[in-house]
Amino acid sequence: RQLASPLRHGLRVTEAIPIQPREIVDLVYRIARVDGLDHGDADLVARWVACEEMAGRRRLDEAVHAPAGLLGAARTADRQGETDPSTADGYRHATRHGLPIAPAQFSALYHSSKMFLVAEATLDEVER
Repeated sequence: RQLASPLRHGLRVTEAIPIQPREIVDLVYRIARVDGLDHGDADLVARWVACEEMAGRRRLDEAVHAPAGLLGAARTADRQGETDPSTADGYRHATRHGLPIAPAQFSALYHSSKMFLVAEATLDEVER
């Protein structure tokens, strides 16, 4: 007899969870900054990864482990006008329904992004 998949917070562990494209951009940006990319390059890589995910070309594992290694491809895509998530194919669907991401993959993104520390002064400015 086969056992049902374990449940975690009402979702089967193997089920994809919907993630908004802006969340992917934010998390990948933070990971890229930790990996040593400056603001502009980190933003470019993050936007490109979101576009790739919307197109069904999975890049999140690479973004978690070595986002700086994606910079060349992101720059090429940028020259071709392919790094604006709001103009990407599938954007409307993704913003309404989210992009399906495996829970383990989202967890890896989230935990890696937590290494990006924000200065106290920046947080104070945001609160004003």
